[in-house]
Amino acid sequence: MKRKLFRILLVLIMVIGMMPFSAYAENTAADRTEDYGDFINGEHVIRDMTEKHGMYAHPRIIMSEEKFAKLKAHIGDDSVTAILLEKLRSEADRVLDRPVCEYEVPDGIRLLETSKRIQRRVAALALAYNIFDDEKYARRCYAELEAACGFKDWNPSHFLDTAEMSTGYAIGYDWLYHWMNEDQRTFIRQNMIGKGFTQVVEDFEDKPRTRTYKWYQDYPGDNWKLVCTGSMSMAALAFGDEADAGDIAADILTYAYREAYSFVRRAYSAKDGTYSEGLGYWDYATYYLGLFSSALTSAAGTDYGLADFDGLRKSVDFIRYMSSNTSRSFSFGDDGDSRDTGWAVLLWLGDYFQDSDISAIRMKKIPDDSFNYLDLLWIDEDRLSGSSADSPTDWGEVGASNASFRNTWEESGIVAALHAGTNNYKYHGHYDLGSFYLESNGERFFTDLGNENYELENRQYSYRIRAEGHNTLVINPSQELDQQEGAECLITGFSGGNEAFAVTDLTAAYEPCGAKSVIRGLKMIKDRECVIIQDEISLDTPGDICWFAHTKGEIAIADDGRSAVVTVGSEKLWVGLISEDGQFTVMNAELLPTSRAVSNQTDNSDYRKLAIHLTDTKETIISVACIPLKNDETKPARIPSLTAISEWKPRTVQGDVNADGTFNISDAVLMQKWLLAVPDTELKDWRSGDIDGNDKLNATDLCRMKRELLRSESK
Repeated sequence: MKRKLFRILLVLIMVIGMMPFSAYAENTAADRTEDYGDFINGEHVIRDMTEKHGMYAHPRIIMSEEKFAKLKAHIGDDSVTAILLEKLRSEADRVLDRPVCEYEVPDGIRLLETSKRIQRRVAALALAYNIFDDEKYARRCYAELEAACGFKDWNPSHFLDTAEMSTGYAIGYDWLYHWMNEDQRTFIRQNMIGKGFTQVVEDFEDKPRTRTYKWYQDYPGDNWKLVCTGSMSMAALAFGDEADAGDIAADILTYAYREAYSFVRRAYSAKDGTYSEGLGYWDYATYYLGLFSSALTSAAGTDYGLADFDGLRKSVDFIRYMSSNTSRSFSFGDDGDSRDTGWAVLLWLGDYFQDSDISAIRMKKIPDDSFNYLDLLWIDEDRLSGSSADSPTDWGEVGASNASFRNTWEESGIVAALHAGTNNYKYHGHYDLGSFYLESNGERFFTDLGNENYELENRQYSYRIRAEGHNTLVINPSQELDQQEGAECLITGFSGGNEAFAVTDLTAAYEPCGAKSVIRGLKMIKDRECVIIQDEISLDTPGDICWFAHTKGEIAIADDGRSAVVTVGSEKLWVGLISEDGQFTVMNAELLPTSRAVSNQTDNSDYRKLAIHLTDTKETIISVACIPLKNDETKPARIPSLTAISEWKPRTVQGDVNADGTFNISDAVLMQKWLLAVPDTELKDWRSGDIDGNDKLNATDLCRMKRELLRSESK
């Protein structure tokens, strides 16, 4: 075991220089003709599938007779799987008494909710039939499929609707194959070919058609790339050994695999795993990647390297660290406010990357969550154990898009994160560079409002999209956008440890507003449970500067306006100005009088914002300290003094470490000895950094390697 890990470390050193250098490189012909792992074409996949299983062998889409038997063995025991099975039975029984779904496009655009509902029903009923051996579930499942066959179409103009429906048909055909008679199978298959397969080939081949979004042709593209390719590939694998479906299924697999493979390597940052569309769309895209990869593996024996990408592995850290200790998201971009991030897809990722700590995040959520059929596809309780509690508490690095800090992984801790990156409205971005969130003792004090209605007229200028609707700055407000579209503002300074911080240069975002220089830093002083948000601003000419932080809590401003107490539930947060300029006020979460009017926006009356407004100002520092109040405190016992961001210095560590706190992999032998000797507590406070051209290694990776080395020592 030790020799194997040692060889892995040596290989790691050799491949460092081969890491992808850009998450979103320019589009070239090579993007469509690169080496796609072990993949050749769809015909090859179907041949691998039939060699593995034989013709007409079912089930083979993620589930198998062996997996069903393994799940059955947990009925009635005290496992998490048993809890899931009881949830499944309740869900399937609930659907039995419901009428089949009807064709509904309530907004005139989307059949999507109907397609998703049919998929969930089909999956639950087909699972219940195979696990509980009761034909009533199979009969009701087929009735749902039969009803959707009667739809005039699956609404391919909004192709997500067809994609989600096709997932249901892949599952239903595969898992009910032996229950259905030949006429039923033919009926389902012909509808899948006509309403699904021929429609997606029109997209792949760019034939004349009506679509709300030509997802396949778009570059670099968004979550549709994985939803549509994953769903249609599942269906191609389910139907691909049938004479009337084989050729078109092979074509679909060829197109879909290559598009998905390329998108994975564009969408998940090789640097830190950031998914640019935010946390919610990460889940949507990634669980369809999981379905795609799992279906390939179960059907053909391999996913041909589809998901074998370090940026995807790092994206788990993106989710974990940009969520709070209560697994609620930092909802930047088109996400929902503080959504739960203990998603089912983490079971698949934990299995794929052989890391039970990833799976454990979802496992602890299952007993209290509503039923999700994906859990039963990916749970393997016999192999799942672990905890993320020993992970480093700081995450981020120079050149990355996000950073987060916490003083502990316990719910009682304080958590804060800073969002940087690129303003990209087309791909679910908001004008929210520099935004932050803060949570303490399980309560969210400063938050993001979340998404706005996609069909809203002038949506780009609505409150939730503009910078004024986020926890960031507005400079010289006007009817125009208050941050520059396309501006890239990355992390320019980072350090972990007791006084951990991240810095981003926001100048590019505010140059059109008259900014000469805008630097924002977020620092956490852990032993004081203090978070500082500091802005150092210089304008071309004197102007207006606004500082905003949104909350659902109650805000009480001190008489002098220099501090405030935010109350959420029974928890209180003291917020104070430690710089000279300005006073706090409380404002409603609504457009400024200078902003362009937008009708029919989402109601924001549940939110208020703590605000600072400086006028006729050319240069200033705005530094705000946030400290949780304990017991009956009305003011913190210790309040930090102002320190210029230029004086925020990275923490230095003894040993073979760079000045910025990252480990230098110059000698694998020394590294192995060091990993066995150094305490985990020292690793936790290391600055996160990822493998890159400078031979930097992520502290999370170090912890994981050390655990494996220690396990090998014990053996």
